[in-house]
This record gives sequence, C-alpha cells and structure tokens, in this order.
Amino acid sequence: MTLRIGLIGCGGITHGHVEGWKTVSDRARIVAVADVSEAAMQTRAAQIGHTVKMYTDYRDLLADPEVDAVDISLPHHLHCEAICAAAQAGKHLMTEKPLCLNLQEAEEIAAAVQAGGITMMAAHNQLFFPAVQQAKQMILKGDLGDIFMIHSFDCSARRRPLGADKSTWGQAGVAFSDTWRSDPAKMGGGEYIDTGYHPTYRLLFLAGQTPTEVSAMMGTYRLPLKEEDTANVMLKFVNGMMGHVFTSWAMPAPGSRPILFSVTGEAGQLWGEIDRLYYQPVGFQQPAMVEYPGWNYGRSFAAEIAHFVEAVAQGFEPLHSVKEATDTLRIIMAAYEATDSNRIVTL
Repeated sequence: MTLRIGLIGCGGITHGHVEGWKTVSDRARIVAVADVSEAAMQTRAAQIGHTVKMYTDYRDLLADPEVDAVDISLPHHLHCEAICAAAQAGKHLMTEKPLCLNLQEAEEIAAAVQAGGITMMAAHNQLFFPAVQQAKQMILKGDLGDIFMIHSFDCSARRRPLGADKSTWGQAGVAFSDTWRSDPAKMGGGEYIDTGYHPTYRLLFLAGQTPTEVSAMMGTYRLPLKEEDTANVMLKFVNGMMGHVFTSWAMPAPGSRPILFSVTGEAGQLWGEIDRLYYQPVGFQQPAMVEYPGWNYGRSFAAEIAHFVEAVAQGFEPLHSVKEATDTLRIIMAAYEATDSNRIVTL
C-alpha cells in the first residue's frame, strides 16, 4: 500500500525532503502540503510535480483522512504543538530537528506519541551518511579497542560571505533581521540548537554511552545574532570517555575536505567525511580509506525517508525517535546552562 504523505511546512529545508520522497515513489506519495505562505506551497507543489492539496492551516491537513503520515519542517517554536497534534490525529510522523525548544516540551511530545500509538522518527539525516554507519559498526566490532575520545564537527560560513556586512544574513539576499532565526524565542537559542544539533546526535550515536557531564564555551563572532554563532562543547561519559562537539556558522571547516568526526581508541583511530572513511590502526603509518562514490549530502534525506517508510510499513522503531531526540536536546540544554553559569553541568 502506498503511504500518503502530507508536508507540514514548505520552507527551504523541504526542498531536500521532496527530492528524498521522490526516491520512494513506489511506496510513498506526497498528497498534501501545508504552509501559511501560498507562494511557498506553490513552489513546493511545482517541485513535487503532481497535483497536491494545499492547506494554509496544518490542522486542516491533519484532519484529512487521505493523509497517512506527515513530514514536519517548521520553525523550532512550532514543533511541539505540530508534533503533538499529528500524534493525536493518528498520523505517523517524521520531524526536522530540533525536536522542540526544551525538555518540558519533549515530555509532552513523548506522551502524545505514546498515546497516539504512531511511528515517530526524528529526522537525524546525518546518521545515514555511510561513513557514520560503517564507523558505528567498526566501533561495535571492537576494531578500535576501548574508545576514549570522539570529536564531532559541523562548521560553515555559508550564512554570510567573508568580509560581508555583518547586518546581512547572506542567504538568498534576505536580511537576517527578517528571519525567524534572529529571534531566540523562536529558535530556542542560537547556532547550537540549530546546526549544532547534527554533530551532537552524531556524537551520541557513535559513543553509545550515557553522558554524565557537560561543559561549554560559546560566542558570537560574525553574525548579527542575539545568541551564539559558535559553540565548543565537551562531554564526559559514564565509562570515562570524552566527547567534543565544535560547531559554527562563523567559519568554514579547515581543509579542502573537512572531516565530520573522529573516533580514537586504544587500538586505532577512525575519521570520516561525507563520502570517505579513514581507518588507521596503532602502528600503521598511513590510514586505509573507504570511498562511497556519488555520495553527497542530499542522499542522506533519501536514506532517512526510505528508513521512515520502512519503519511505518514494518512497524519497527526508527533508528532515532523521541528518546534519542530528547537525549540530544538534553545535551544542548546542559551546554547552554554550562555556558551561562560558567561551570560543569552534571546530568
């Protein structure tokens, strides 16, 4: 049976989602879209390539019996209400990061999902990078021995070209002050709760251990944000392992092929890029390298969407759901607390 999909939110990120849905057209089909902007819906409908229903209120989409599941891509402050409403309407759902703004909202979401009896997937697309998946398998096999350090990165200067006017958002010519991301009440913070969410869930996935302490330093260096554009976060895990997240909108990642993560253990080290994984056991002078030809960022959307469709069809728990999304949010909240209080936060 074809899974009938409704898109809730038709902003920029949904471009990648729509392309992902096209790759599973034999199993799922977008039948409806919802957004307060008619223009945004028209843009997305044109990309979808076939006739879809359009709703200016997502609640009307949720009331549509011809929609089985929804893909939620809204500004952060709207996530909790939309997720809970979808669960209460009995719609399976995949939602963009972050899960919500705080842990109280996360509890509300968990209760709504459980009561609704639906499949809920956190759209943690970077888990589907082949380098991340293979690194996880090698860690579980013990190829690195006991792990003691994991670094996770996500850096860019794409929001504003180097040397550009600091008052300019630099994305499609839109002034930063005109976007919802300029409002901490809607964002829930700054860069760390947005792009920084990716390297945080990636770190937790690779670690596979319970974090016990969080410390952090954050700053605003290049963008006209009320909150941080750069975050440096340290974690300690129950087994003594250390974790490090560095994430920024203020600088490009160093190197012509910036790495996404590195994992160091007593027996060797792994580090990964979008389309490559390197493995260097202790005692070897050069690393072995695995390439994933043709892999790019956009393919991660297709991979996560295929996983979601399969989870709904087979009734299994997705790779990351409410629990893992909440665990990620807990680290982010602790990092903000650690920055504000200038102390280590115990979880």
